[in-house]
Amino acid sequence: MRARTVVNACGVWAGTIDRSVRLRPSKGAHVVVDARALLEPRAALITPVLGESARWVGATPTGDGRVIVGVTDDAFDGPIDDEPAVGAAEEDFLLDTLSLALQRSLTGADVLGRYAGFRPLLDTGGGSTADLSRSHSILESPDGTLLTVVGGKLTTYRRMAQDAVDRVVARHGGPRSGTASQPLIGACARGATTGVPARLVRRYGSEAEAVAGLAVHDRALLEPVFAGSPVLGVELLFGILHEGAMDIDDLLDRRVRLGVVPAERRRAEALATDLFGGLAA
Repeated sequence: MRARTVVNACGVWAGTIDRSVRLRPSKGAHVVVDARALLEPRAALITPVLGESARWVGATPTGDGRVIVGVTDDAFDGPIDDEPAVGAAEEDFLLDTLSLALQRSLTGADVLGRYAGFRPLLDTGGGSTADLSRSHSILESPDGTLLTVVGGKLTTYRRMAQDAVDRVVARHGGPRSGTASQPLIGACARGATTGVPARLVRRYGSEAEAVAGLAVHDRALLEPVFAGSPVLGVELLFGILHEGAMDIDDLLDRRVRLGVVPAERRRAEALATDLFGGLAA
């Protein structure tokens, strides 16, 4: 009987699953600022990092009145935290670099939220982590039963998945990955969106009507989660019922991203708690 193949897609923790995998994690920090501090930009702004080659800090508008400023790229040597904090030096670096291109310099008072993560970069020797390749790799364990997918970027996740599936298929047989021709959920232009809030159409595409339809018994869910929020109550319910949110943290921090701004998270917690409680009743 042919041995099974396990795919290790554990990111920065991949080396704890296969000890032969050597990683050099780098930390990437972001800050979130009010779009009004940048005069409501509609396009991204890129500022080169002085004295560095091919490094920059960008300000990317989210369309929800927020701008994400990032990213740092610093070697990290220490315990990998599930929720890494953004340090004062990292925040100052981002704000100071971006401010080189602004008429008014940004300060900590403009920052609404912060978040960070780790890149699972392959250890290929010396040099800074900023110089390490962002190409992904698929590594095979000595006994051939474990395939580890590391490196890459969030924007290349589909190609990473395709290559991993094709490697497994080449070993065990079956159809190759259909990722290249498979549209993302919500990308298909089908169905009418008459009467559906424009935000839902922008965010959920062809699933917008299904999202709005969850408010059929409670039209209040088509209202903002709290006054001034772009997020609608129905988005929280969709996150629970259709996107697999496991708890309030998962829902607010990962599905609707309100958790990125702590003050907004606190205002949304009551509705999130009520929705989880109502479904459990």
